[in-house]
Amino acid sequence: MKLQFGEQISYQDIDKLKNVDLILFAKNHEIRSTYFVEKVNREYENLKTISLLYKAKSRYKKNEVWVDNNEKLLSTLDDFFNSLQEKEEVNVIIDYSCMTKTWYYLILQYILNKDLKNDSLNFFFVYTPACYSKPKPPKHNSEIGPLPGKIIIPNNKPNALIVCLGYEENKAEGIIDHLDPKVYFLLYSAPALDSKFVEILEENNKTVLNSTSNIIKFPFDDLLYIERELTSLYHYLKNDYNIIIAPLGPKPFTLTAMLLSIKFPEIDIWRVGSGHDINEYKQKPIENKEIIMKVNFR
Repeated sequence: MKLQFGEQISYQDIDKLKNVDLILFAKNHEIRSTYFVEKVNREYENLKTISLLYKAKSRYKKNEVWVDNNEKLLSTLDDFFNSLQEKEEVNVIIDYSCMTKTWYYLILQYILNKDLKNDSLNFFFVYTPACYSKPKPPKHNSEIGPLPGKIIIPNNKPNALIVCLGYEENKAEGIIDHLDPKVYFLLYSAPALDSKFVEILEENNKTVLNSTSNIIKFPFDDLLYIERELTSLYHYLKNDYNIIIAPLGPKPFTLTAMLLSIKFPEIDIWRVGSGHDINEYKQKPIENKEIIMKVNFR
């Protein structure tokens, strides 16, 4: 299927929630992981949900799936779409608030590459922001590389790196040192929903922020603004560089970058991570501040 459009909408704009065919979300240690699905279920009972789990359990509820590898996620999607082959339009809510980048990137790649029988797919990508938590000491960067599911043909162009900063230390320096790009740009959210995020981000990234004048700030919850800034950078860099985006910061930026890499296939998305040795945060939700992107495929 092909991407037709994406647009930011409000919760009230999700058409006919009672007709949503599936809510897919990740459940983990974060308090916010179940916030949105519980909110929807209070208004609309009996909606189909699938809860993706990071850890194995001795017993599973019927809507729980332990995703111990990428194939398990893909087979879960297969099962769902095989059950709706006769339906012309399918509506799915993807709550990616607590998903890894790999998971929601694989979902996008699945839709693009799978020969689905439906005429139209509406995906509502929902992100619930978290209340501020003091960042923990950074873990070692053990994984630096492109996200799976996309092939970029090598060429002789130098690399241009676009980094969206997070608020943990040393992540940005890690990928800059690893790639040694010809040029790099730093983006970060300012303003954010809580000013403490901006303060600690600027403090923890002061070394890398002082290393370049190529700095762009964006509103945390304005996806169109993010898209325009990234599109402008793409057109500025595309003729002379391989463009790599490393989204270390908020997930709405990451999703926007992923969608832009569908529109402009030359863009590659990279991740920086610590494998399974991650910092865990309880992450309470900021209520009623969901950031929602409606994406249509045909």
